[in-house]
Amino acid sequence: MMTSLASKDSAKSSMDLPPPAPLPPPEMPSKKIPDGARISKYLSAVQDKSDAYSPQLAGCIGACKPAIVAVIQGIQFIAPWYMWLYGWIAHYLSLFPKTILYMVFGIALCFFGGTYVASIAAIEAFRQLGGQKLYAEFEVIKKQVADINKANKKDDEEDLDRDGIADTMQMEPAALAQRKLALAMETVTEPHKLQEAFGALFTAYLSVLATLRLEFARTTAFALGIAEMAKFPLIRVLSVPLTAALGEKLQHWTQTIIETGLTLICVIFAWYLQMIVSAFYSGLRGGRIFADNLVEFLQQKKTADGKPLIDLAPSWLQLPKDENGQFDPNESFLDEFVGYGIAALGFGFQFFNGFSLPFPLNLIFLPLTIIEFFLRVQVSMEGTSALI
Repeated sequence: MMTSLASKDSAKSSMDLPPPAPLPPPEMPSKKIPDGARISKYLSAVQDKSDAYSPQLAGCIGACKPAIVAVIQGIQFIAPWYMWLYGWIAHYLSLFPKTILYMVFGIALCFFGGTYVASIAAIEAFRQLGGQKLYAEFEVIKKQVADINKANKKDDEEDLDRDGIADTMQMEPAALAQRKLALAMETVTEPHKLQEAFGALFTAYLSVLATLRLEFARTTAFALGIAEMAKFPLIRVLSVPLTAALGEKLQHWTQTIIETGLTLICVIFAWYLQMIVSAFYSGLRGGRIFADNLVEFLQQKKTADGKPLIDLAPSWLQLPKDENGQFDPNESFLDEFVGYGIAALGFGFQFFNGFSLPFPLNLIFLPLTIIEFFLRVQVSMEGTSALI
């Protein structure tokens, strides 16, 4: 009796339960090519082409393929985030008045002028060489690259045989490379403009590089002088233990390794001294820019009753007044006091941090750090290659 009641209750409760959800339909294969597979196919095409002319180059490409794919994928993942971050910063900075922007620029010079000495000099040289006109050329290249990227994404998803797999995934590397090259050439409708833009930017880059080499010629000469004087005694001291460590088959590398290592150390040391000098100068210049624009901002900004904010300064500052009872910046030491104070803070920040940025600034300015490293290598390469 109890069993039958229990079975009836369980049957009733099971009747009250909702019907089970239907199983999801099977997923179709994605038509989009994974980034890693697409990059690997392109590199395989280059490797096949290189194999006909230089087997050594083809072997090098094949050995470096995993590293190249990883680097390109990392750039593809990180670059959009940096573009979003910098776009957000530029948008909000554009909302501020001109004096605020100059104050931000002055602070940046104070705290990062020595760390990015080559980059700041390159930006200044680029501006003097007609940066506004070159920016228009850069916009031409940017638009063409965006069009090619859009067409490439559409081509990667094309599936004419409707087998659920993109056509480009089923092509041989050589055919794929030819298809992508033809696609890029079809997408660029005005190749002469693209050629002119690339030519203008390349010419500007060479001019900037020549300006930087002239500006930092003393740094390179200083490094080469130290390396030349220290080379002979260092070879005498290190050649015996290094030869023993390398062994008989590699002992002919002894002198090259010592000279190359010494040159790199001297170049790093010379750039460190250059950063100290540049940090001191940029601190003074940035502090002055910040102070002048701060005083101007306090004079322009009004309170609710129409008085300048500078009039709210405490009396112990003893700010000078003109005949109208208004603040006289020409007779005041306020800008010098603020400027030198900010300069001292900026120089101390750079020096005691070893001209390296703390977290998270090192991540925010990572692209600029890479550009700085590249520029220093380019500036130092011509002189140091003669010594090595």
